[in-house]
Amino acid sequence: LGNQGKFTPEMLGMTATTAFVWLMIEIGVVQLAMYLISVTTDIKIFDLASFSGYKFVHMIVCVVSAMILGSTGYYLSFIYSSAAIVYFLICTLRYIILPDSTEDRIARGSKRRNNLLLLIAFIQPLIMFWLTHHVTYGPDPSPLPKTSL
Repeated sequence: LGNQGKFTPEMLGMTATTAFVWLMIEIGVVQLAMYLISVTTDIKIFDLASFSGYKFVHMIVCVVSAMILGSTGYYLSFIYSSAAIVYFLICTLRYIILPDSTEDRIARGSKRRNNLLLLIAFIQPLIMFWLTHHVTYGPDPSPLPKTSL
């Protein structure tokens, strides 16, 4: 917003509040889904908040990339960050949501648990995009015509 000349102090508070509300909605949806499909795990609400909070690091990387490299940098860093966070969450949460693993380290579980794991992992990039898409830039503006004084 600062580079676009649209920054106001109120926007900082609104952006932080929006991110916090989306984080709470996400945690609530995951808790509700775990309740509805009867997933009994030792995961606590603070654990869910920490796993959901990893997206903010990737969002910062995307915003900085957009500031330095423009929209191309944003989209490239967004694709990489999305793949990284999905891979990380699937590898980490499968031991919590799918506790039954065999010797070959492949966690097996019900189809509902697998779907919950994939929902948690793949919702992160969507929320990342929703919260950061406004920082992308269009094509570079044409230079101003020179005027003689």
